[in-house]
Amino acid sequence: MTATIIICTKNRPKLLIERSLPSALNQTVPKDIIIIDSSTNDETYQELKKDYRGISYYRMPQPNKLTMARNKGVNLTQSDYIVFLDDDNELYPNYLDETISAMEAIDYYDAIGVGKDVILPEGKVYQSPPQGDYFSMNDGFLIRRKAFLDIKCDESLTANEDADFGLRFLKKYKVGRIDKPLMKVYGSAV
Repeated sequence: MTATIIICTKNRPKLLIERSLPSALNQTVPKDIIIIDSSTNDETYQELKKDYRGISYYRMPQPNKLTMARNKGVNLTQSDYIVFLDDDNELYPNYLDETISAMEAIDYYDAIGVGKDVILPEGKVYQSPPQGDYFSMNDGFLIRRKAFLDIKCDESLTANEDADFGLRFLKKYKVGRIDKPLMKVYGSAV
């Protein structure tokens, strides 16, 4: 089984280079990495072309939305599994190994959520449990590509797109969870 990590970014090359991209590259299982760049300048491209071979890069036409970037990323891969990773978050090195193993062991699920370590601005670490009943695509879910393609992101939305996708996904598909942190999320809220 194959997996693709899709990193959507917009005008934040430093976070991409320091957080999400190294964590994607350091996965313990083979994977593809696609960067979907919605930036209004070419700083991200300039940074990536210096050093990062073996990743795919796509520049979104302007104007665009996150929902468009996510759909484009999925359309660019043929992998069995996808995971969306925000440019300011990180996957632990065993993320793909554990989530793919769980999906393969229990063929019942179409997506698997994980716990996460939330790094608050003051440096405090809060451990958030996996969200098995609420689905948010940027919260470390491994998703079967064929299930995503059936639902897709609603490109007409400009807010609450994660909740919209999650509600539509849960009406048709099953979501499991792994009860330990497999990613870091930086911010002030869970």
